[in-house]
Amino acid sequence: MSKRLVGPMLLVTILFSIAPRELLARNLTCVERPEAFWQDEPDSWCVIEDVDLEESSEDIHFPEHPKIYLRNFNVSYLSPTLLFKMRSVQHLTVESCSMTKLYMKPTLNSMEIKNSNISEVIIDKDSNYELQNFSLEGIYRKPLPNNYIRLTHLEELSIRHNDLTRFNMRQLNGLIKLKTLDLSYDHIEQLIIPDALHIPNLKELYLSDNQLEQLPTNLKRLKNLETLDLHSNQIAFLEMSRFNGLSNLKKLVLSGNRLQISTLEPVYLPALEKLEMIGCGLKDLDMLYWKMPSLKYFNVYDNSLVAITNFPDSFTKELVFVPTGNRWSCLKLEAISAKVTIKVKERDHYCEHKVADICCNGGSIDFNLVETLDRKVQLLKFQNSILYEKLEETNHKLEKVIGVVDQRVVRK
Repeated sequence: MSKRLVGPMLLVTILFSIAPRELLARNLTCVERPEAFWQDEPDSWCVIEDVDLEESSEDIHFPEHPKIYLRNFNVSYLSPTLLFKMRSVQHLTVESCSMTKLYMKPTLNSMEIKNSNISEVIIDKDSNYELQNFSLEGIYRKPLPNNYIRLTHLEELSIRHNDLTRFNMRQLNGLIKLKTLDLSYDHIEQLIIPDALHIPNLKELYLSDNQLEQLPTNLKRLKNLETLDLHSNQIAFLEMSRFNGLSNLKKLVLSGNRLQISTLEPVYLPALEKLEMIGCGLKDLDMLYWKMPSLKYFNVYDNSLVAITNFPDSFTKELVFVPTGNRWSCLKLEAISAKVTIKVKERDHYCEHKVADICCNGGSIDFNLVETLDRKVQLLKFQNSILYEKLEETNHKLEKVIGVVDQRVVRK
C-alpha cells in the first residue's frame, strides 16, 4: 500500500473511534404528508415512512413525539428495544408495514395496526398495559393476539376488515372496562357468546357486513348493550323476541338483511329509541306483540311494505317514522300518519295518490297469493324450529331435575 494512503486512512479510523456515538447513530425524522392523507389532526402526528431496519439496529433515534405514525416501516421484529427508543410515544399507528412480530409497548394509550403484513402481535402476559384503544384492521388470516386479558384498561377494541369466519368472545372475558367492540367487515359466520362471559360495561357492538345467518345465542348476556349494529348480514328469518333481555338497548340496526320477521313471544325493549330496517325486502310486518315505549325513530325506507299490521297504539307523534320507498296502501298509511310523525326521506313524485307526500295505492291492491302463502309457510317453518329449540331446552332441564330426584331416592 502506498505510504501516501496510509496517513489519511489512519486519520479516518482514529476519527471514527473517538467520535461520539450520537454522531454515528441513525436519526429518524418526521416527514410532511399532504392534507388529503389525514382524516383529522394532520399536525399532531409524526410520520416516519419508507424505512428498512435490521432487528439488531441499536443506533436508532426516534423523534421525541407523543404520536408516531409508522408507514412502510419494515423490520423483522418491532421489538421492546426499538419501541422503548420511542420514549415519548403514547399513540402509535402502524400502516402498510411488513414485520414478522410486533411487540405492544405497555405504556401506550392507543395502538392501531392496519393493512400490514404482520405474523404475530405480542401482548406480554407479565406486563400491565395502559392501552385504552386498540385497532386491528386488514391483518388478513393472521392469528389474533393472545392475552387480551392483560389489557385491563381497554375501552375500545376494533377488529375490522379481517378474515375471521368465527369469533369467540371468550378471549375478551374479563375486560371489565371495554365499552365498544367493532367486528365489522370480518366475514364472520358464527359469533360465540359463552354462558360465563363477563364484559359488564360493553355498550356498543358493531357486526355489520359479516356473514351471520342468525342471531348469536346468549345475546342477552350483553345486558348493558346500548347499540347493536347488524347491518348487511345474511339474516333471513328473525325472531324479534331473541332481543328480549337487552333492557338497555337504545339503537338497533337491522338494515341490509333480506328479512322475514316473526314474533312468537312479546318483544319488550324498554329503552329502544332508534330502530332501522332499511332495504330489508320486507313485504309484511306484524307488530302485535312489540312493546317499545321509548321508541323515537323508526325507519323502514326502501322495502316493499303495503301495510304494517297491528301498528302499536302506544306510538305517538313523538315517534318519527320514515316510510318512503314502499308500496303503501293509502288507507293503511293514513292510519299510521294519524298516530306518528311522518318524515320524508326522498320526496315521491308523479303518483296519483299521496299521504304525507308519500306515494300510495288508493285502489284495490293486487296481492300475489302464491308468493304470499309461500312466505307464510317459510315463516311457519322457522317459528316451528324456534319452538322445537325451546322444547328441547325445557326437556334438557327436566331431565336434569329428574336425575337429581332419582339420585335422592336411591340414597334413601
